[in-house]
Amino acid sequence: MKHRIIGDSVQTVAIELNAGEGVFSRLGTLLFVKGAVKSESNPDGPYWAVLSQTLTPSGETPLVLYKCETGGGLIGFSAPGPGKVHHVSLDGNMRMIVRRTSIIAASVGTNFEKLFLEGEDTDEVPKDLFVTLSGSGQAWLHGPGNLVDFTLGPDERVVVDGNMILGFHGDINPSPKPLGKPGQDGPLPYILFMHVTGPGRLILHTMSHD
Repeated sequence: MKHRIIGDSVQTVAIELNAGEGVFSRLGTLLFVKGAVKSESNPDGPYWAVLSQTLTPSGETPLVLYKCETGGGLIGFSAPGPGKVHHVSLDGNMRMIVRRTSIIAASVGTNFEKLFLEGEDTDEVPKDLFVTLSGSGQAWLHGPGNLVDFTLGPDERVVVDGNMILGFHGDINPSPKPLGKPGQDGPLPYILFMHVTGPGRLILHTMSHD
């Protein structure tokens, strides 16, 4: 599945579809569509039920499937604001942890699972921050601002703001060390410090989602 990332400060991803191929995104992100591409909101089936529960919990904006029926198609998705689009290509063996709300679109065949972080059960860490991406497919992520890419060696550690993580893969071990609690009142802000230990690759974005 070929794609192009268009633009600089506010980017768009344009994806070429062959007959039978499909991509999905959240309702409202479509910028343009060309060719015999059919859309379907909240598709039926176990695959889509898992995706909806994982990517759009608590009644968030539903998923839409865009499938090319014949010939070829071209579809474009807009980013939610200034930043960079990061492309992920999966080979069936690779697994990557990504920020759930960073996902612009993904191809059919890509799988997502919820990632539970220590502290979610005590409300020290916001729920549903990250998901595990796997399978054989492609995904397009959006990081506000610019992207900062770290390669960590074995037992090499870096401390980062967990809310600025776009994704990571390899044998990275993330350990949340929050300051305060989400939504707290007081002079100090809530900060989700994350101690990240390699080996692996870590990608940060430089602007807040808020």
